[in-house]
Amino acid sequence: MPVAVTASVLATGLAACGTVEQLSAAQKVSKAFDKVGDGKSAGFKLSIDATPEQIVAFAKATGEKGAEGGGMDEKSAKAMSGLSIAVAVSADKPLKEIEAFKNAKGSAADKDLTLDKSVRISYVIADRNGTSLLEYRQVDAKGYLHVDAKGLVKLVGEDPSQVDAVSKDLPADMGAVKEVLAGKWISLDLQELADEAKKNDGKKATPSGAPTADPEAAKQLVNSLKDVLTRTVTYEDKGSKDGTEHIWMSAPARQLVDEMFKAVKPVADKFPQQFKKFPSQAPSDVPDRKVGVDLYLKDGAFSSATFDFAQLADKIEPGVNFPVKLAFDKSAPNVQAPGDAVKTTTEDLMKAVLGLAAGGTGPRPGAGLDPENGPATAVAPLTDAQLKELAKLGVPETQARAFNSLGMSFEDIKEITQQG
Repeated sequence: MPVAVTASVLATGLAACGTVEQLSAAQKVSKAFDKVGDGKSAGFKLSIDATPEQIVAFAKATGEKGAEGGGMDEKSAKAMSGLSIAVAVSADKPLKEIEAFKNAKGSAADKDLTLDKSVRISYVIADRNGTSLLEYRQVDAKGYLHVDAKGLVKLVGEDPSQVDAVSKDLPADMGAVKEVLAGKWISLDLQELADEAKKNDGKKATPSGAPTADPEAAKQLVNSLKDVLTRTVTYEDKGSKDGTEHIWMSAPARQLVDEMFKAVKPVADKFPQQFKKFPSQAPSDVPDRKVGVDLYLKDGAFSSATFDFAQLADKIEPGVNFPVKLAFDKSAPNVQAPGDAVKTTTEDLMKAVLGLAAGGTGPRPGAGLDPENGPATAVAPLTDAQLKELAKLGVPETQARAFNSLGMSFEDIKEITQQG
């Protein structure tokens, strides 16, 4: 659902550039999107606008089994209805001028990764009542995470007491996970994490010799996509109400997907990182009919977009809907650092993530990870030569040793790093 809405909105912004400017409705959309980056703050909220009744009806119409084969129950539908993901970003300069990392000194091959402390970001997943279930903030180059583990468990219909049971059984070296399960804020120094990439000869954030995209190919791809969108996407001005303009953007779904596939396929191999597993043929389950998104503009700026997910269903009865909404607010809330966050180191975080990946039992030092049974046979400690090679790939020694102590071999670490 997020992909459906966001892709439609981004496609609109792209299609509204240049050649479609002759359309008055498209001109409005183009100018509206231009204003998004002009301000110093922005807030986006993607939410499920479908009511519990609509969700149940949609699940039934599309053959969703759930609830032991009886379809989605009202309790699950009520939990899903109103779920939202909100993103807020603000800075001391227009957002279109922000760079996530700045080249503080030296050449591109010897650059220092310095985060822009003026950028403040927050991500919040909340339920229909606005209660935060998961929240991440970035303030002054530090990251902060808070999770309502019991709220998440309750949301999916499970017993919240399971959280306490899991936390009790965790080993001591997974303290970061215990703090999260206890509902505490944890913090991580993002600049420290970036600086680690510079240590031990780790002067490159990507593997040495990694292929990069051809600028000419990138230009060709963008022009091809713009051409496809210009020919297939149409805009219809639906008028205005209370100062809000309504524009309907639509396109024949299967034709759009087929033509975009044909535009990307010839140059996919020139973008090895972006299109690693590009399909050999276009998706065949895209409906052969027009689908569209309702765009709303307030004072000439993008305000919101609503997309009915039911449009993508193979067969759907009239009156069955599943609306999702993407709203924009140029005056995003000021993001502040929580005052009681527990500091977490990079090594703590790595141990927590890998420990959970191994089944939450905390693999013993030197133990390998069996995909089915967790900790398995011991792996060899990393040699100085291997540490040096990993450092050249952007893995600092401390991080490499942490991976190794949790059961990852040299080849495991190298493969994951090279895959990005």
